[in-house]
Order: sequence, then structure tokens, then C-alpha cells
Amino acid sequence: MNRILKLIAIVLVLTMLTLPVLGEMGNGMMGRDKISDDMMRGKAKEMRENGSDLREKEGMMGMGFMHREGNNFGRYVTFSVNNTTGDVMNYGILGLTVFDSIKVSSFDLKDIKSMGAVTRITNKDGLIVIQLHDNPAAVINIMSKAKAEVVFDLSEGIKATKEENIVKIESGNFTAYIASGNATSVIIAGKITIDTDKGLTIFRATPVNMPLEEMDRGFMGEIMKNRAGAEVSVGDFDKSSIVNYSEDTDVLIRSMEKNRMRMMINSSGHSGKFFMINIDNSSLVWNERQKLRLYLDNKPMRQVMSEQELYGTNESSFWLTMMGKNRMQAMMYISNFSERQVDLVIEDEVTPTATPEVTITATTTPKTPGFDVALGILCTIAVYRLRKRI
Repeated sequence: MNRILKLIAIVLVLTMLTLPVLGEMGNGMMGRDKISDDMMRGKAKEMRENGSDLREKEGMMGMGFMHREGNNFGRYVTFSVNNTTGDVMNYGILGLTVFDSIKVSSFDLKDIKSMGAVTRITNKDGLIVIQLHDNPAAVINIMSKAKAEVVFDLSEGIKATKEENIVKIESGNFTAYIASGNATSVIIAGKITIDTDKGLTIFRATPVNMPLEEMDRGFMGEIMKNRAGAEVSVGDFDKSSIVNYSEDTDVLIRSMEKNRMRMMINSSGHSGKFFMINIDNSSLVWNERQKLRLYLDNKPMRQVMSEQELYGTNESSFWLTMMGKNRMQAMMYISNFSERQVDLVIEDEVTPTATPEVTITATTTPKTPGFDVALGILCTIAVYRLRKRI
């Protein structure tokens, strides 16, 4: 009898001690962002701290901008807007000041509107629109229907280099890119000056909640070739951000469950498009014995083994990198269009023929694993005392 009680106590302790590790699953916030405290500096650090307090007091969670007195406070991005010139000032990502200002020549401000995870700054004649997105890639797209000069004034400690027709921006382990499809000149001298003959100018960081950056340089190249359709980010509290990189592409998240996300994608163009998807483990929920599979119109999509293979394919396919317990990033290529249905499904590794119509319950774990450890220790003490009484 004593031996059995002792074995039960040991099993209880070992089981409870494993819970802090499993407890990271189901909580995307457990992953550490790329930008550390010592990288935060300047006005963006102050705005980050003030914005976090304001958002918390107002109960605002996840992606999306809070607008206060010309300042925009997002989950990832903060900045202010000059209400006369329309210049973007003190642009920061997670407290790191990246640009002291972003200016577009001859910009005549009409209005500034924030809706969800996007802030839109519009010129009076409608020829220039600046859109800033609060998502892990901190996307800025500047759309111009006429010739324009766009100037990104680099903050202290931010370095920029030109790689062919793309500008690479770095600071510590932070990396971002600027690309302009119709640039006539790009000059880097303390600031980045881009002359463009209309079209899109895109700023995009490697997602700051992702520890790797394998896909991002190549994806910027596809944006330059007009082969990028959109980028979808889904995070805490099922908040989402959708960035269109092509005017003829439309993406809608139709439904969001713990083990499946359904999107409807449409494009008036007939050529293939690439789509980036950033997800953390608080929207879709998975454990280490599960994986993500993609379905196109209810049929399993082909999974390729490398980014290079995806860029070279003519068949609808996807490439996936799962960041352990907390993050996943997928890129897919859809070869042709009408309206297409895409399902992202969390499935058990051992399920060989699962379909999106099968409901699979993803494993969730307690959010306070420390309590379980204490419970395990209390159980052990109780068993020990029971032994003494026996």
C-alpha cells in the first residue's frame, strides 16, 4: 500500500511540473517580440508607454489604433500626424523610433481616419493616400496616382542600404524593407528619398513577433513584380489586419474558430498571386503534436519544402514555418482566380485524410501553470501525510 501511494505521489509531481511548458500553448503573448527593452528609444518609447496605459484603461486589446490628440497608439505601431501638412511624425514599432518623419511632396491634407488596424491619410485631390497598418509587419503603403517624392527621415541608430531596387533598413535584430514599383530614383543620405512615377511605395518590417525572417526579402521582390496579393495577420482576441498589395485583390476572413480559419479571396486579374499569413497561438490554437494544413476550395493544397520552390511553382501551393509553440507564418501561391475559398486547419499529425469539414478539438492548457505546480506539491504533501497515518 505504501509503495502504491509513493508511486502515485511521484506521478502527480512529474505531471504537474510539465504544465508550465505546456502552458505556453494557447497564449500567443508568451512569445518574445524581436524588439527588446534596450532597443526602445526616443519619442516612440514614450508613446509606446503612454499608449499602453491608455489602451489598457479603455480596455482596448489586440491590433487596432487608438486616436488621441493627433497621436495614434497601436498594439505594434505608434506615430503622430501633423494636422496641417499630413506628415507622419515619430513613427515607431514597439517603442523603437524608426522614422523621425515621413513626408510626401506637395501633400495637401484632406483628412485622417482610423478604422480598426489601419489609419488612412488622404490628399485633397485624392491622388495620394498614405495607409499605416497596426500589424506585426508594420506595413505602410503610399499610393500615388501622380509623380511624387517620398522622404523617410531615418531616426538615430537606424541604418539603410540599397539592395538592387529595394532599400533594407536595420537596427539590431530589427529588419525592414522599402520598395517602390515605379521609382525613378532612390537616394540614401541620412534619409531615404524616393522619386516615383505614380504607383505603390511599400514599407514592410519582418514581422516583429516572428523570430525568423526567411520569407520576407523574397516577398518584397514579389510585391515589386506585382505578384503579391495581400497579407493577413491574426493575433490576440481574434483581431485581424488585412493589407492589399494589389488593387485587383480582395480578401475577407469569413470565419475564425480555434482550429480553423476560412478566407474568401477574389481577384479580377488572371495571373497568380502570393499571400502572406501571420498567426499566433491565441487565434488558432495548436499543440506540438498538431500541424497546420491549407485547403483550397476544400481540396488539400500542395505543401512545398522551401521558399525558393514556392517562388518557382506554377501550381497552387504553400510554404509554412511554424515557430514552435507560439507563432506560425505561411505563404501561399494561388495560380488562378475566380472566387477562391482558403481554409487553414489545425489537425493532428496522425490524421492522414482529414478535411476542413471535420471538427477537431485543439488542445488548450491553463493560463496559470504556476498554480498547477503548487497544486502538485500540495498533493504530494497530502499523500505523504496519509502515508504517515497509515
